[in-house]
This record gives sequence, C-alpha cells and structure tokens, in this order.
Amino acid sequence: MKSTGLYFKKFIFVSMLFAVLGLCLTPLAAQAEIKELNIGIGIDADTLNPQEQTTTLPQNMCDLMFDNFFFQDPEGKLHPRLATSYEVSTDGLTITLHLRKGVKFSDGTDFNADAVKLTWDRIFDPKMRVPLRFAVGMVKECVKTDDYTVALKLKYPFAPLAPTLSMSLVSPISPAAIEQYGDDVRQHPVGAGPYLLKEWVKGDRIVMVRNENYWGEKPTVAKITWKIVPETATREAMLRAGQIDICYKPLPSNVAALKADPNITVEMPLDTRTIFMGLNCQKGVTTDKKVRQAFNYAVDKKAIVNKILFGTAEPMSGPVSPKVFGYFQMDKQYEYNPEKAKQLLKEANFDFSKTVSMRTPQGRYLFDSQVSEAIQAYLQAIGVKAELRTYDWPTYVAGLLKPIEESELEVFLLGWGPLILDADMGLYGQFTCEVNPPKGLGAAFYCNPEYDTIMKASREEQNPEKRLQLLKQASEIVWDDAPWMWLHVEKFVIAYSSKIKGMVVTPTEKFYPHYITMQ
Repeated sequence: MKSTGLYFKKFIFVSMLFAVLGLCLTPLAAQAEIKELNIGIGIDADTLNPQEQTTTLPQNMCDLMFDNFFFQDPEGKLHPRLATSYEVSTDGLTITLHLRKGVKFSDGTDFNADAVKLTWDRIFDPKMRVPLRFAVGMVKECVKTDDYTVALKLKYPFAPLAPTLSMSLVSPISPAAIEQYGDDVRQHPVGAGPYLLKEWVKGDRIVMVRNENYWGEKPTVAKITWKIVPETATREAMLRAGQIDICYKPLPSNVAALKADPNITVEMPLDTRTIFMGLNCQKGVTTDKKVRQAFNYAVDKKAIVNKILFGTAEPMSGPVSPKVFGYFQMDKQYEYNPEKAKQLLKEANFDFSKTVSMRTPQGRYLFDSQVSEAIQAYLQAIGVKAELRTYDWPTYVAGLLKPIEESELEVFLLGWGPLILDADMGLYGQFTCEVNPPKGLGAAFYCNPEYDTIMKASREEQNPEKRLQLLKQASEIVWDDAPWMWLHVEKFVIAYSSKIKGMVVTPTEKFYPHYITMQ
C-alpha cells in the first residue's frame, strides 16, 4: 500500500541555517549575552523525566534540557533537531530516523542509536509510568539499524507520527544517567539539550544553566531561573518591578492594563488547550448521561469567558480546539439553559440530597479556581449541592492518576492541550478506554467501544479527507455523551519585558526564550 497521508511522505531536511528553531537567528557574535533570565510560573514540576510528563509547562522545561527529534514551529512545520531526516516505507509500517552525529548528552555520554533505543524500550516497559504512552501506542518496537539510524516498526500506519516525534515524550535521556539514578532520574535530568539542571528547590525555583557543549547554536541566555510563584498577582507585580522578565499566564482581568504598559509585551495566541470540568463516567452521580448533559446546560460558558476570563478564552464549540486538524463545530450546542438542566435532572431521578465533590487546581490555568467557584455557583443555582476543594498541582495530578477503585474524582477542573496540531491527541488521549487512569490521563473514565472503533480507524486511515470524516463521527459521539462540561479554549497568555525580542511562542502553550535579545 502506498501511503497518501499528509505526514507520510518522504521528508528530508537540508538546511542547517535553521537547525535550532527553524528560524533565522542573528549570529551569536552580534548578540549580547544575557547572564540570567527570570521567569515567574505558578506551579512546580512534578517530574523532569520526559517520559513521565503530564503537563505542558514541565514539558517546556524538558525541551530545553533534553531537546527533541524535531521542532514543530508555531505554523506546524517540522524542523530537524536530534534527528536530521526521516523516511516512511511504502506500506507506512516503518519510519526510519536518521540521527544527528557528533551530539553528546550534557554528562558527556554519546548520543546515538543505542541511547534512542533505550528510551523507546523504557516507553514500552509496562512497569514504567508513561501517562502519554497512548500517543505512540502504534509503535511496536525500535530497531537499531546502525549507530546513527533507528527504525520504528508500527502496528499500523499513523498519519501524524512525524509531528508526534517532536514531543518531549520521546526525548532521549542519557543512558549513563539512567544507570546511575534509576527511577530517580526524574529528579536528575540529563539530556542533549541547550540547558542542564543546576538547582531544583522544591516549591521555590528551578535553575538551568547553558550547556556549553550543546551541538547547536549557543543560547544567548546563560542562565534561566524559573521562580515558582503560585499567586498570579504577585507574578505580575514582580514583572512590573523588574524582579522577573517573563510572567507566565497573568490574570485575565489585568491583561488590558498590561497591554497598555509600554514596558510590557503581551502575547495571547489561541491555544490547543481546552479547559473542562471532567465528569466521572464510572462512579458517582455523573454516571448518568442525562446528569452530565444537565450540568453542561447549567453553566453559562459565555459569561465565564467574558466576565471571569475577560476574553482570554473562547467557548468550546466542539471537543477539540479550532487550532487542530480534525476540529469540527458541533451542530448541537450546550447553550446556557438552567430550566432544561433541571428537566434533565428530573428525568434522571437525580438525588438532590447528595453533595457533589468538586476539585480544582490553583495557579495552573487562567483563573482556574475562580472558574471552578463560578461553576459551583451555577450548579447550586439548579439545586445541586457542591463542595469545592482546591489543591496544589503535584497533589492534584497524583489524585488524577488513581485507578477507578481508588479515585475520589466526581467533578474536577482540568485542561488538555494537544502537543501536536492534530485532533488525535485530544480525542484519543482523553476519551478512549485505554487512556483511563492509571494507564493514561482520561480521568473522566469514559469508555465507549463504538467510539474506540472509530478512533482506531481514524488512526489507520491515510486519506486526509476520510480521516476528517472519522474524526467528525468520533467528535459527535463524545460531544453528545458529555464526559466533560465543555468550557473554553484558552488563549496562551504570556507577558514579558518589552526589552525582550525574538521569543518564540507556540499555540501548543510553549515558549522558547533561549535565543532572545534584550534591547
């Protein structure tokens, strides 16, 4: 079978001028070195092992320390990094990666096919916690061809596999570090990226320094300090005072004021991240589809976007972001209708004497706790008792990963940001049976065999038009089943000193400051 998929054409990279970020960079000699860049963030990392990642921000950190096989730029184009090129077999079942020669991990260990194979073997190991394993579940094995070539053998052809290889999920770790630290490598990251970890003070800061032996263009920033400041208003004040250079996700209510400040630049591209209230489909009152639909009608999503988020998001109109291939606006919309919500609860014989347990993180998403409080109020307005608890991010993630028999989740705020511009990661990664915790991150515990069959077919389909129709069918099923309260698509809001020029900001909620200039 000859592959006709968008991503399954022979792809050879030829230009080293754009090797680092796929962008035209000013020669280092013309750039002044920046001794330290301070970034204010709301959460600490739970792990710095790329294979264990669940969250975009720590993955962003991993990209800087480990590097990627390819870099997907804000327009979705791929550029060479640790892999210089790839080609796909005619039947689509083998993808051959040609690795960059002369690269070393930051501990001096050689980067080669053995290191890459070890990383893939660890991803395949069922004993390892790999929450995003589903994203490469079509890969059967990694075979070493020679010292700088590996072949990925697939169970079935997969159209967006090439951009999937840009994820930190598959970034190689130094074999020497794995041997030395074992599972504790999550606290001692050693990669082949432009930075290495110097210090990690839990709950306070993560400090990276430039990898002077990095294979690519030398970063202009010698040191990056990620300061953990959960209070968003404090991060903003620190930015205005010059105590930090970059403020990650400022308060939506203050975006207009920040934009008006000539000393501050604000970027806010529409994101791939959808924000939702997960509704447990296997435990508690939300096992009833009518209850889940009622909760959707009970919440005024437009009001949340306009009055709480001040336009820094858009209401969801389908189960994935409009930024990804495979997005469709659904014909039926869950418009705010509290009377319809009450009627559905009546039809479901809802027990109004029960208290629904709600959970929310604080500081991870735009106004996350405030959004959760608003939803609590909307539910209470239709007679549903709701108790809301707030957690720090590492504790929250630990709760999300528990199996159904241990899970305490009923209604919980969460975000899901596909790291490639394709609907598969959103639709497959949250709603297929195989991604239910503890194997994956589908914490709503949704499981529909009909849906799974369609999603499996979409993964194997190489014709883009046919694939789109399958993704539409899957979207319609899950939208109607409503395992989430479909809330909004975030805009990736990031504010930074106007002195900073040349920072790369992507719709996959990542930013790359290591080749900036300061004016």
